[in-house]
Amino acid sequence: MKVGLSVSVPFGDSDRYDLLVDDYETLYRVQCKTGSWVNGSIRFNLYSSTVEESGRVDTDYTPDEIDAYAVYSPKTEHVYWVPIGDTGNGEMRLRVEDPHPKAPKSRINWAEEYRLTEQII
Repeated sequence: MKVGLSVSVPFGDSDRYDLLVDDYETLYRVQCKTGSWVNGSIRFNLYSSTVEESGRVDTDYTPDEIDAYAVYSPKTEHVYWVPIGDTGNGEMRLRVEDPHPKAPKSRINWAEEYRLTEQII
């Protein structure tokens, strides 16, 4: 990995995380997502979807299952490291462009604050 961390992929598909990231002090369970570009922000789901006989079932990730999301944005060509403690339910948006002037600034998750660089944790 470019930032000098060890990355492992779990065997099989029964785990709720996609990767294990080791910074040589802590193992982080990471769920990988691709963000879509929506009105100047990167939107990604905080859940997984499965199809059952009754239809589609969405299941939110919990802190017992993952520690962070690694979100790739094709638009910005960056990866964003989002700790699960910074998220809610359903979806999250990382703001790249300035929002409407009347938008409440205190509720904005700025993408730059989560951008994966040389130090992620």
